[in-house]
Amino acid sequence: MAHINAAQNEAAGDIVELVAARVGSGRAVHPETAIASAARLSGCLLLHSFDVPIDGLEPGTVVLSEEANEKGPQLIEILSAFLAAEGVTLDRARLGADASLRGETPDLDCVQSLSALLGDALHIAERLGLDYVQIAQSAALATAFLVKECAADIGSEVGFNVATPCRRPPRARPVPRLRKSPGINSGRCHGKPAWGKRGLMRMRNGRA
Repeated sequence: MAHINAAQNEAAGDIVELVAARVGSGRAVHPETAIASAARLSGCLLLHSFDVPIDGLEPGTVVLSEEANEKGPQLIEILSAFLAAEGVTLDRARLGADASLRGETPDLDCVQSLSALLGDALHIAERLGLDYVQIAQSAALATAFLVKECAADIGSEVGFNVATPCRRPPRARPVPRLRKSPGINSGRCHGKPAWGKRGLMRMRNGRA
C-alpha cells in the first residue's frame, strides 16, 4: 500500500475542488464525468513519471512499461483502501468493464478532461513539492472521495467501474486502511469535505 503523506492529502482536497470548479457547473457535478475525469488525471500523471517516450502519442495508445505494471495497481489500491476505510462496500458481481455497469457516459472525453485539469494539477504538485507519482496518488485519493460522495446516486460499484474500467479490487490481501484519511464527514455530494472547502452537489441530466 502506498504511503500517503500530509501534502498528498492536501493535494487530494485541492484536486476535488479543481474537479468541482472545472468539470462541474456551479459546484454541481455529473457523477460519472467527475469520477472519470479525476481517474484519467491520476493515470496521466502516473504516465508522466515513467521513463518512456510519450511525446506525440495519440490518446488511447497502449504504452508497455514495467513501471506501469508495478505502480498502476497502487492507484487501484488507494481507491479500494479509501472506500473500505469509509465503509463503502462493493458487490463484486456488479463490477466490470461492460458499458451496462458504468452508468451514464461522461460528458467529457479523456482529452477534454485532461485539458481542463492537468495544468492546474501540476501547479498543485509544484506548490506542495510532490513528484509525478505522489500527485498521481493524490488524484487517485480524490477519485475515491468522489466515488464515495456519489455512491448514493449511482452506486459505489458504478463509481468504481467508471474509475477503473478494466480492473477489479485486489483479491490477494485484505484492503488496508489509509494511514490517515483526508477526513470527510458522512454527508453525500452536497456535504462539506473536512478539507475545509465548499461542498459538492450532484447533477444528473444537466440538473442539480
